[in-house]
Amino acid sequence: MNGDDTRPGTLAFLDYELRPAHRQLVRDGKAVAIGGRAFDLLVVLASQPGRVLSIPILMHGVWRRTVVDEANLRVQINTLRKLLGDRGPGSPIVTVSGRGYCFTAPVRQVGAGLGRLGEDAGW
Repeated sequence: MNGDDTRPGTLAFLDYELRPAHRQLVRDGKAVAIGGRAFDLLVVLASQPGRVLSIPILMHGVWRRTVVDEANLRVQINTLRKLLGDRGPGSPIVTVSGRGYCFTAPVRQVGAGLGRLGEDAGW
């Protein structure tokens, strides 16, 4: 998230842990190779599970100080889908036609005593 100090703590979903402060994605205790832009996009999406995030919001969250084509977002979404396992109708990232993208996997903050972020964190 490009130096943003408001990043969430560790987020757990599927069989992954996302550690924004350490810029790490972990699966089964092992670090997963992920590019910087894909990582930033995953943080934005997983931080607001169940919410449809518009393309401008996602692009601002990933390319805050850079002007890029929307195709870059689609490439990073596809990268994340491959990495997380695109499960067809059960995919953790869904496209909402004409609106944006939504992270649909249940997410919880590790060690915070919270359930699903969208409900318990007030997002």
